[in-house]
Amino acid sequence: MNFFFFDLDGTLEDSSEDMIDAVHGTRNLLKLPKKLSSEIKPFVNKGMTELYLNCFDDYIEKRNINSNQFNEVKDLYEKYYFENICIKSHLYEGIVDVLNDLLANKENKVFVITNKPERHSRELLRKLGIDKFFTDLMGGDSCSEMKPSSLPLKIIAEKYSFNFDTDKAYMIGDSEGDIKCGKNFGATTIWCGWGYNQTHGTEIPNFSARHPKEILSYI
Repeated sequence: MNFFFFDLDGTLEDSSEDMIDAVHGTRNLLKLPKKLSSEIKPFVNKGMTELYLNCFDDYIEKRNINSNQFNEVKDLYEKYYFENICIKSHLYEGIVDVLNDLLANKENKVFVITNKPERHSRELLRKLGIDKFFTDLMGGDSCSEMKPSSLPLKIIAEKYSFNFDTDKAYMIGDSEGDIKCGKNFGATTIWCGWGYNQTHGTEIPNFSARHPKEILSYI
């Protein structure tokens, strides 16, 4: 059996504009001054906590994640984003073809491992029309740890009877955290050069792909 773990944002799809718009919408609800989209964009792929702390730094006192302000921002943002989850988001060219090719082999199972909240991730996959391809999904709030921890992969592996002696695993993503997560699990890592990040950082992947279809040549 082959397990393919895909990152979501910056790997399967580009949801950056909808996430930026959700920050604008949430700031408007809080009656905060408008930020430039260019100020927000660097944080859309850093995890939700970093997004809240850096895009609402003028509202959350002392960057305290346990504060009432942090929880208010989180609740308002998640509601606004869920209601506007797929206005401008789009799949990267070639992704559907890759998923079809992978599932043509009955020995392959395909999963999503993301730091985006699970509810939002499942809804985004549904709206993009690709939820049918995935056996399961782990979001940033699905368990006690998120990428670069390999715990989400371990949970999936146990749930779907991954055999470390005979089965193969691949982690496919555009960030340093994705590569580290895959290495921590023991997966073959494939960095996606078409995503949000221009480099894979200090974590060296097994392979680098510049287009989704290149993934198929590395498995």
